[in-house]
Amino acid sequence: MVFHHARNFWRILISGHKMSPEELFQANLPLVERVISGVCRRAGLRDADAEDFASSAKLALIENDYAILRGYEGRAPLGAFLAVVVQRLLAREWTRLRGRWHPSAEAERNGPAAVLLEKLIVREGRSLDDAIEIVCTVHPSLDRARARELAAILPQRAPRLHLVPLPDQELSVAAADSADARVNEADTRRASERAARVVRETLAALPLQDRMLMRFHFGAEMSIADASRMLGVPQRPLYRRIEALLRQLRGALEREGVGAAAVEDMIGAGASESSDFGLRDGKEDLGRPTSVSKESS
Repeated sequence: MVFHHARNFWRILISGHKMSPEELFQANLPLVERVISGVCRRAGLRDADAEDFASSAKLALIENDYAILRGYEGRAPLGAFLAVVVQRLLAREWTRLRGRWHPSAEAERNGPAAVLLEKLIVREGRSLDDAIEIVCTVHPSLDRARARELAAILPQRAPRLHLVPLPDQELSVAAADSADARVNEADTRRASERAARVVRETLAALPLQDRMLMRFHFGAEMSIADASRMLGVPQRPLYRRIEALLRQLRGALEREGVGAAAVEDMIGAGASESSDFGLRDGKEDLGRPTSVSKESS
């Protein structure tokens, strides 16, 4: 693949810094909130109900020393991982609330039809007309007029949080709608462009031989031994030099606000043309080798 070398380079670059779960949460709080908002919107949660669930979802991510985020291994974009987690939290909340509902004493006194009517209206969130239609179908001896009388005598109960259960197959992938996907793609693209710019500018400011070393090893995917022969320098110092250059690049990215989590999302989303920061070009730089820079930190 054209940009395979770029993805490998990003992975090597961030391998020196592994964010803690707390750092991952704090650095990606806007993404967390955006994912929760998208899940709530698709489930029909609004206003106070959505705010309550958002609070409980964020608390679940923090609980037990960020146990959920400790399970994130970076094999998929963080947004996709969070979408699955939040959907599962929503499904769990749905199950919990459904299991906690009980009919009122008034409904029980008026028999099974009244209990079913109350269940449909309060627990399932159906309209009165829909509930009456179902009750009259289940209990043919009950006419619509009597069903309305039952509804009128039932106690007024606050409507319950209405959550939409998610089928298991929908939990296996991130079910972001097109609006969420566009926002995530735009964020990733901007981060990718910013990171690539920082890397290009940092590489361009390096001494000639350092640029050649980075291009040989990461662009042409040469071994250190082959790079040392191409450069005409001893092999051993190159290991320390590459580590020093990677630290320099990490520092430049962090100063620009591009952390490891953003790079992991870029990798998961696939390399783009903006990630081709010149490791494979620069033939004009391949002049006579000079001694390796003595800077090693």
